[in-house]
Amino acid sequence: MNSIKLFNWDGTNDFNPEKQYEWRLKWLDETIKKREKRGEVFPNSQKEKWKREEDQMYNNQKRDFEKIQKLQKEIAIIIPTHFYQRIWLKKCLESCQKTGYFTLVCYDNPFHNINQQVQDRMPSATTIMLADSFIMKPKTWSSGVGVPHSWNMFFGANFLQSLGFKYIFNLNGDCIMEKPEGLEEIIKMLGDNDAISCEFEEGRYFGTMSYLIKLEPAVRMWNENFARIFQYNFGNAEARMGIFAKKLELKVVPVENPEDHHFKPPGVKGTWRHILGFRHLHAEHKHRKKFKMEPLEEKYFEVGKNYEFLNQHEINTLVKYWETNDKSYLEKWWNS
Repeated sequence: MNSIKLFNWDGTNDFNPEKQYEWRLKWLDETIKKREKRGEVFPNSQKEKWKREEDQMYNNQKRDFEKIQKLQKEIAIIIPTHFYQRIWLKKCLESCQKTGYFTLVCYDNPFHNINQQVQDRMPSATTIMLADSFIMKPKTWSSGVGVPHSWNMFFGANFLQSLGFKYIFNLNGDCIMEKPEGLEEIIKMLGDNDAISCEFEEGRYFGTMSYLIKLEPAVRMWNENFARIFQYNFGNAEARMGIFAKKLELKVVPVENPEDHHFKPPGVKGTWRHILGFRHLHAEHKHRKKFKMEPLEEKYFEVGKNYEFLNQHEINTLVKYWETNDKSYLEKWWNS
């Protein structure tokens, strides 16, 4: 997005919330004094009320101004996600918020019939408010993971391009950065190249859980990909993106790949791990259960007001384990 000239209260350019706040307080003080000279009397409670109103206006404008400043950066974060990832989405967004970049959540439409309730299918209000923008794709019916993901990226990438962003950093909704400040190092590593991904094998695999890419080729890829959603043997996003990168001869920065494609424990390799503290929470959750390890700490979960984000088995085992530290509940979770 091109630089926006925002007007102050008095019609001058170069809006600054602090300067406008000072100007408003001065105006308020002068107005009160003028009216008092005319014989009007204002109790301190009224003056304090006016001051609180100015404080509220300043706080609101400052937050809106910070949002507009994010829109004027070259990089935006996109989080493609869906109903089954909402248990991890809060932590994902908390890590993104710390980067200072505009963050867009692209959420797969989770409603299949009129009897479903919003609170049972959507993230919490607390989580949604962590995003700078939240869009939901149209309801689609085709099966498979690739179809809704393609719709999410088709909508999200084109939306961000329309706002003038030059790059997108993708982070799936079940992933987090424990060192979000590391994104600046990833940006430096990209330099003048086209893309850098959490894992890359030239010509065949481009990790789509997390990557930084110029928006123009990303939009082209997801638009071309969208045209193939009804094609037989559609394939996974990583393979499609790998082929696309080779086809367009994109300059992709090499990285240290993780031991496996899903960043499962006890792996320690990977540029994304070292620089971003990258973790794939969903894969960790399943892996820890399968191999009878300690579960993820409770702080990584958002369970919902009445545990509606968890299944009944998790409520009967994991929640009980968190509450009591009784290993018998952990064993039930492992052995189910």
